[in-house]
Amino acid sequence: MLTDRERWILLNGVQGIRPLHQHRLLDAFGTLERLFAAPAEALSRVDKIGRVIPVRVASQRGNTVWLARELATARRLGVTLLTLADAGYPELLRHIPDAPPVLYIRGRLPAKALAVAIVGSRHASLYGLQTAQRLGHDLGERGVTVVSGLAKGIDAAAHQGCLRAGGTTIAVLGSALDRLYPEEHATLAEQIVEAGGAIISEHSFGTGPWGHFFPQRNRIISGLSLGVVVVEAALRSGALITAHAALEQAREVFAVPGPVTASTSQGTHALLKQGARLVASAEDVFEELGLAAAAPPEGGATPFAAIELPDAEERVFACVSARARDVDTITQASGMDASQVSSALLHLELKRLVQQLPGKQFRRATGPMC
Repeated sequence: MLTDRERWILLNGVQGIRPLHQHRLLDAFGTLERLFAAPAEALSRVDKIGRVIPVRVASQRGNTVWLARELATARRLGVTLLTLADAGYPELLRHIPDAPPVLYIRGRLPAKALAVAIVGSRHASLYGLQTAQRLGHDLGERGVTVVSGLAKGIDAAAHQGCLRAGGTTIAVLGSALDRLYPEEHATLAEQIVEAGGAIISEHSFGTGPWGHFFPQRNRIISGLSLGVVVVEAALRSGALITAHAALEQAREVFAVPGPVTASTSQGTHALLKQGARLVASAEDVFEELGLAAAAPPEGGATPFAAIELPDAEERVFACVSARARDVDTITQASGMDASQVSSALLHLELKRLVQQLPGKQFRRATGPMC
């Protein structure tokens, strides 16, 4: 006799099935046990299910060989499976309309549901990357879990900022955990798990990063969070899909303003016109969510002398002085590529070692920056 947990895993493994299909089937039959006992013809009479899904469900629900293989793969990869039948399933996520019936989790979910999502453009500007990293850092430093999608650009910057603060972050994938995408973020994914966070997917093993999975996964990012901060987004973008999912889930939506001439400002400015809370710093998020009492760890920031820098950052830091120097001068003095110098300056700024002034001027920080 199968348990409801096993039934959810089997149902979730049906090719082409979506969470809404699963919830419609459950609503129609009342219990998973009745659903699994119903003939394919009865399943096909459920509204908006079609005729292909019922046949596949009827074939999959007795596939105990597939179930045993899926569970064995999870054990081998150190992955935990949480279903809607499990007490440990995240409560915030459980109550969204199309909650994922199964979560594949590598790492561990935080015990408290104090999380904020940061999302935005894959084609981010330096301004956007700086903002996302700073927000991720400041939220993580205050004990807030940062949720994002492990994508290039804003997502990765938010994860990295949180990790540099010693915080906890969660990445939600649009593919299976054994088909991590993008592949170049495999190291970042490992860092997230090692720091006490988690990599999450709703897909059974072997599922690739199909395009329609990414808008679908965005509801999980917002569903795990108290609010969503959008940093740079075009008018038609995945970040805005996440923001709209957040509104449907009664979550707070925040947006960071940007240059009026940038295409990646059009989406965030549209959100601001629609009533999103303007975010200039993490304090704006704390205030809106009633977290103003949150404070950085005791002892303040790490002393500058105690911070070990990667070679590139140390090389650039040596070229920054107490007097402001423009980025071209620093680049020339370092003998490095401009892109490497920009990246190093961004990281040094997040570590409170360097301060940026108007006109892309940089100087050494004399103390922790606000």
